[in-house]
Amino acid sequence: MSATTEPPGNGSRSLLDHYAPECDFGFTEHQLVAAPARVTYLTVGQLRSAHLRSPVLGALTWARGLPVRLRPDQATPAFEELLLGARWVLLGERPGREIALGAAGRFWTPEPTWQPVTAAEFACYARPRTGTVALSFAVLPYERDQSVLTFETRLTVRDPVARRWAEAYWGAIKPAARLIARQILHAINDEATGRRARR
Repeated sequence: MSATTEPPGNGSRSLLDHYAPECDFGFTEHQLVAAPARVTYLTVGQLRSAHLRSPVLGALTWARGLPVRLRPDQATPAFEELLLGARWVLLGERPGREIALGAAGRFWTPEPTWQPVTAAEFACYARPRTGTVALSFAVLPYERDQSVLTFETRLTVRDPVARRWAEAYWGAIKPAARLIARQILHAINDEATGRRARR
């Protein structure tokens, strides 16, 4: 999976601001990492370049104890199922700083269905009864050879009927989704700090 070029426009905007500017649901989680930004991003990059489909899948593989099943009923797809099962496309990458992935489909049904989408189509995607999921990893330098790692996800559903279904789904899984995101960040933190110690 090769990186696309940076999106046009203001360089201060995040990749998700460009590819998912109209967010209906989502959240952001941060992790302070005791390693420089270049080491932290190298860890995220290795998840992307290994024999894995995406950084998410790599992090979930590393995060022992996953998947975590915290959902109200068996008819509701858990957040890790969305992460592991989606047809992710690389939206963009700012090497050393940020990487963004996206997927499109009907992800709130008992058996999610995914639609093909390209990075160029993603921001305007509006197929009826479907929506998009975008996520990113971003790394910023911090004081004394530390860095801040951020995981953000944004869900956009333009169809008003589908948005009601998606809202109910997101309300049911959001607490567990945050837990999964924290476990992903902790897994990357453990690998980044271990990598630094081995240098």
